[in-house]
Amino acid sequence: MMEVPSQASTTSSLQAVHTALNPRGIAILGASDDLVKWGGSMLNLLRKFHWDGAIYPVNPRASEVQGLKAYASVSAIGQPVDVALIAVPQERTEAAFEDCAAAGVKVILMVTSQFAESGPEGALLQDKLLAIAKRAGMRVIGPNCMGYFHSHASMNLLNSQALMRNDILVKGEIALISQSGALAGAMLARAYDLGTGFSICVSLGNQADLEVSDFLEYAIEDERSKVIALYVEGIRDGTRFLALLRRARAAGKPVLIVKAGRTALGQKAVQSHTASLAGEYRVFESVVRAAGAVLVDDFLELIAQAAAWTRLPAPSGPQVAVLSGSGGGGAVASDLVGETGLQAATLGPATIQSLLPLMPESGARLPFDLGAIPGPMRASDPEWLRKVLETMLTDPDVGAGLFLMTTMPEMVQAADTVVQINRQGRKPVAFVNAAGSAGAQAGARLKEAGLVNFANIKEALGYLRNRLAWQTWPSSEGASGGANVAAGVEQIATTLSPGLVTEHDTKRLLAAAGIPVTRGEVATSEEHAVRVARDIGYPVVMKLVSAQISHKSDVGGVVLGVADDESVRRNFQTLQHATLTVAGAVFEGALVQQQARADAEVLIGTKWDAQYGPMLMIGIGGTLVELLQDTALLPAGADANSIERAIKGLRLFPLLDGYRGKPKANLGALVDIAQRFGRMATQLGERLAECEANPVMVSGDQLIVADARAVWQPEANTQPA
Repeated sequence: MMEVPSQASTTSSLQAVHTALNPRGIAILGASDDLVKWGGSMLNLLRKFHWDGAIYPVNPRASEVQGLKAYASVSAIGQPVDVALIAVPQERTEAAFEDCAAAGVKVILMVTSQFAESGPEGALLQDKLLAIAKRAGMRVIGPNCMGYFHSHASMNLLNSQALMRNDILVKGEIALISQSGALAGAMLARAYDLGTGFSICVSLGNQADLEVSDFLEYAIEDERSKVIALYVEGIRDGTRFLALLRRARAAGKPVLIVKAGRTALGQKAVQSHTASLAGEYRVFESVVRAAGAVLVDDFLELIAQAAAWTRLPAPSGPQVAVLSGSGGGGAVASDLVGETGLQAATLGPATIQSLLPLMPESGARLPFDLGAIPGPMRASDPEWLRKVLETMLTDPDVGAGLFLMTTMPEMVQAADTVVQINRQGRKPVAFVNAAGSAGAQAGARLKEAGLVNFANIKEALGYLRNRLAWQTWPSSEGASGGANVAAGVEQIATTLSPGLVTEHDTKRLLAAAGIPVTRGEVATSEEHAVRVARDIGYPVVMKLVSAQISHKSDVGGVVLGVADDESVRRNFQTLQHATLTVAGAVFEGALVQQQARADAEVLIGTKWDAQYGPMLMIGIGGTLVELLQDTALLPAGADANSIERAIKGLRLFPLLDGYRGKPKANLGALVDIAQRFGRMATQLGERLAECEANPVMVSGDQLIVADARAVWQPEANTQPA
């Protein structure tokens, strides 16, 4: 078992979680004979699974509850109480906390609601209760939660209909940690249907004290928890959470996460493309993937994938061989394989030759249509399907199998064969029951064997995709490679003014970081502009400079191909007039700069995230960047391989890869520029709220920043998270 820290005046988080899950004595405040009441149902459920610890019902109006001696208060028990379940009305919780403090309770599980989730008054009471707990060295789970259980200790304090309707507390290898109690119950019900179980199952509610990361740390250390499943709505300490994800990855324990609140609703207006494209969920997705976690879309799929992870062998590659009782089903499944990001497998000549004794040559191809194989051929050999599956899985170009069971003969035998193949542990065969109730008996066979009966094709393919990705996902933690750029960057940073930084000053910052930028100078008069243009060499680009105008091209503030002195003078006046179209905008001059050509345009930017620190964005740039939405988001410390993989994953990557005969972009140089952005953002921390180069002009080996902007917050903490 895991090592537990020594007792302190205030119980440490890890020790508190261990105590909560492995208590010696539990007091139920609000215990009742009425099973409709929480204090009644939770006492009943604690006893139902034959936990062997001491149970103390607390009810000042009864001498006995559910056949057990009752106590007027926790203090009256006179025996050690590790956990006190508080299931009393909100107005009695303060007295209950004081009673627990006087009795030396270590952990309080508070299922009572109407606290911080209900408004300011509830939040004030919640804070008052936490102050009592802190003074007494007690730790708190909840409030507004549904409890938890530890199956291997047969200890249940989770109030769930799934537990009320089942006679056993299934012991398993999945640690489920959920911020929602109702969803924890739904996920538990799905686990029962799949024949799988949890090592621990925790509902956290408001997370007023103990939170997701505390139980995640326990699960990482718990030898019985092989897979960790999380439902989260918000993370309190992003740095700690990511560190724990990396620790889980290092320990070989996959962490599967469903994150609620994935839309950008509530985001305040932003001042650059980068900020508008890097919504909150995209940041979360980027950092947890980089830390080695797996994101799942649906909470029921979360349980199916976690269960499969504990029972199915790992795929050896992305090539999925589809078998079905229906030709149409096989065709649909094969389409979905490609759409999921996997590959529809094809059989090699040697495998086809090995299959010929089992089927006609016309049938020895993928997807297998089992219904097209002559019945006598199948019927003559009871082991026919097993031999087909084994032969198929020996092909080096098959990484996994997908068995789509339609309404077909011998469904139970097919299920038994799939179970047998998976127990051999070579490559997985994911089983999908598309036969509905007609296939119930086959599904029951999988449940008895503890093998996942996937609800649909997408669920099965999602598991195969995620497990394969987890097996090959590289770590990109830590700062990006290369020398620190501190001296030059800090020198330029001291000259920046708060707020939106002009293009010229942003480029000065980028140049100090070793990022190539177009030559240019801000001219404050027509003749000054002419002198700058002559020095750079025609043709030049002219852009208006105004701290109030971010998107210059939207107001006609960018002029390309300025070819002579007279054109410079004329366009200087044009830019002055363009500034007048924006109320309150002040014309500070015209930026006269080198004109660069490009075969493709790229956006590279950074954004400071308050919870997870600096983020790096890279994508296809230009004026249509917001419309295209073709960007990738990574932690600023992403390594070169991660950045290159992100670039190659862009939908429009062909534009950088020699599309229609154009020169291929120098990916190494592009990656280097992105890494320099990441190092700069990491160094400047939250002072550099946003920075965006768009476009970065790409023409083969030539890469140069043609336009840039930033948002500077000099009053912010200078230390990166």
